[in-house]
Amino acid sequence: MSNINQISGLLQNITNQSGSKQIKGDGQKPGEGVSFSETIKDFLTAVNQSQKTAGKKVADVVEGKSENLAEAMTRLEESKLNFQLLLEIRSRLLDSYKEIQRMQV
Repeated sequence: MSNINQISGLLQNITNQSGSKQIKGDGQKPGEGVSFSETIKDFLTAVNQSQKTAGKKVADVVEGKSENLAEAMTRLEESKLNFQLLLEIRSRLLDSYKEIQRMQV
């Protein structure tokens, strides 16, 4: 569940952005910030790690190293949700970019 907490924290940073170029990160001093690209990179890393963890748990069950099928399925479903969230964010960002392109200057 730590990946879910990490991802929700990153998304909260994105939504808390108030028009400035930088976002205040967790545990940082006032005035310091994390760029939008770093936030997206961290989010991608968290989703990738979630996918790897799920794959390892499933492989362990298939190979007989673990009998905890419930945990493997939970990790797999968590990974699936993380990826779906990533795709939705990507779609929204692309839609926003296209909307900006359509604006007349």
